[in-house]
Amino acid sequence: EMVESLSSQNGFRPNVQVYTCLVQACVHNRRLERALSLHDTMVADIGCAVDDKFYAVLARGCMQMRQPLKAIEIVRAAYQLPGHNLAKSARRDGRPVGVEYKALEELSSKLQAGGREEKEAWAKCSAELQAQGVHIAQGSGFGGGYGGARAANGNDANRSRPGNGGGGKGNGRGGW
Repeated sequence: EMVESLSSQNGFRPNVQVYTCLVQACVHNRRLERALSLHDTMVADIGCAVDDKFYAVLARGCMQMRQPLKAIEIVRAAYQLPGHNLAKSARRDGRPVGVEYKALEELSSKLQAGGREEKEAWAKCSAELQAQGVHIAQGSGFGGGYGGARAANGNDANRSRPGNGGGGKGNGRGGW
């Protein structure tokens, strides 16, 4: 509401970075439902394109708030897989946006260490991701290094634009 008010008063439109910061603020204040509604607001804004960083922040926020099944729903939305209740988002060319590879790798690691329900839901989701050509390095979630979500051709499966995410060496720190 505040963003809508400020943007209409001052004649600007929020971009993906503004929405990503708002999602982080919602998570910090334990308002997950508000963070999820921001996703749908952003998708409805034709001039604002969702990116893989936004989905990474949202999925990590779900994990921080101990909502692993909701995190899987975020991944499903990011890759346009069935089984989510979020607004459909895509790039202008219609391809799925995806989730930053490191966040997807961390999510995979956490979910594989979770309870039976989380493991089963993640196994189904990751099988569907693999069918789309997204391969997740198994068991390497918290080291830096190479790996993560890769397309079948070895490129980053969800890199939105040059310089965003990528397969470079990590800093060795994971975490939620």
